[in-house]
Formats: sequence, structure tokens, C-alpha cells
Amino acid sequence: MNKKLSRLPDTELEIMQVIWDHPTPISTSEVKAVLDEKRAWNIGALQTLLNRLIKRGFLESGKDGKNKTYTPLIDEQVYLAMENKSLLERLNGNSITKFVTALYNDDALSKKDLKDLMAFIESKTKVE
Repeated sequence: MNKKLSRLPDTELEIMQVIWDHPTPISTSEVKAVLDEKRAWNIGALQTLLNRLIKRGFLESGKDGKNKTYTPLIDEQVYLAMENKSLLERLNGNSITKFVTALYNDDALSKKDLKDLMAFIESKTKVE
């Protein structure tokens, strides 16, 4: 893909999360059924957003009989890494310490979160 990866608006990200979380290819009606579990979606609006995701290079479409299907072209982890890096740069001066401190000070991290984070850091810094 030659297009630069760009940040997705919330509604498009919501659609991509459904597609990433389910076996693909996935049909329009299957995407809508999952989205409808949280709130009702207009099929026309959904199709417009799916077409936008195709144009942006996030999805490719195909056919399964009469059903239009979608397959992701961008891996979820690749997108999340880009978003996390951007968030860290924009809001925290590229400092993970500032980010964790802000979460801690706002009581957004539980003791379990801190223990998990400590275990992760220890596993990545062990000398082999």
C-alpha cells in the first residue's frame, strides 16, 4: 500500500474494530449486526463509511454470492502502534513517563495495571 496511514474518525475505527475482531471476509450485514448490538446503524451510512475505508486503503471488498464482503488491508497492531505513537507525541511530549504519570494521578490505573506494567518492563529489561 502506497498511501500514508492516517488516523481514522471514531465511527470508521468502530467499523474497523468489528472487522479486525471477526473472521474475514465479513459481509456488510454481518458488520451491521455486530454494530447494532451497541446502537442502531443506518445501512446507507454504513455502506458509505465502508466505501470510505476502501478508498483510504484500510479495506478491500469482494463478493460472496450477492453479498459484498470486506477484508482488512491494514493490520490492527500496525494501526494501533501508529495511533499510540501519535498520542504519545501529541499529548505527552513523546514521554511514556508523563503518560503513565497522568494516568496514575487520575486514578485510571489499578494496582493490577501497575503490577502488570512492572512485570512487562521487567520481562523486557532482563539480561540474558
